[in-house]
Amino acid sequence: MNCYRAKDLDDALMLVESHPDYMVLCGSTDAAAVLKKKSVSGIIDIHGLSELRHIETVSDEMRIGALTSITDILESDEVKAGLPLLVAASEVFASRQIRNLATIGGNIANASPAADLTAVLLVLNATVTLGSSKGRRVVDLEDLFCGYKCTKLDHEIILDITIPLKKHGWYYRKTGTRERLNITKVSIAVLKGEDGYRVSGASLNPYASRFRHVEKLLDGGDVSDEKIMKALEYDIAPSGSFRSTEAYRRRVASNMIKEAFLGMKDL
Repeated sequence: MNCYRAKDLDDALMLVESHPDYMVLCGSTDAAAVLKKKSVSGIIDIHGLSELRHIETVSDEMRIGALTSITDILESDEVKAGLPLLVAASEVFASRQIRNLATIGGNIANASPAADLTAVLLVLNATVTLGSSKGRRVVDLEDLFCGYKCTKLDHEIILDITIPLKKHGWYYRKTGTRERLNITKVSIAVLKGEDGYRVSGASLNPYASRFRHVEKLLDGGDVSDEKIMKALEYDIAPSGSFRSTEAYRRRVASNMIKEAFLGMKDL
């Protein structure tokens, strides 16, 4: 197997253009699991690109480089002050060793339905900047996904994630078999801002999306267990597996949404 280590961003973009069938490695924390399930022709390692590892606040938004690690997020005073919801999800992300390597861009690009940060970034209204040898484009995060483990990346690399900084209330909770190194059984992220509620979750759909029927229900304020469960019938399609049954995921998601409505944290 061929393996290239990109010298800089331009080199990385050219490598991706020349070798679209190669795997792009960020923190590599999921690489072994991916390679067990599919074969690749080669690897493009971009982990050393320091220009994609940054956190900066510009006007009323925060930009986080794609190779920023989960530990970087947890140690950033800017993120703690402006995006505590993102910090809450990062605190329960795998183990300390994995947080040191795993990157925000890799968590998105892997497109796992159990990804810890994607649901949070969706409710935070994040956009992603994508780069290729032909230029750059910005897309809403939700528009990046097209199916299970599938993205619309077209010979592109995620360069950074931009999140608007607006006053909001928030809620986040994750459940799994154990406290650490925990693959999500169910997580729910809820944001309440000037425009109403935004809701999403992990391990509840084949790929990340917002729960718009639940959002409308919460905006109306007439919330009951029965109505939440009914709204979730339209918004989620959880699968049953050895880790959790479909019924368990639906019930836990409903309980979390009710908890969020009754006990939202303010920023």
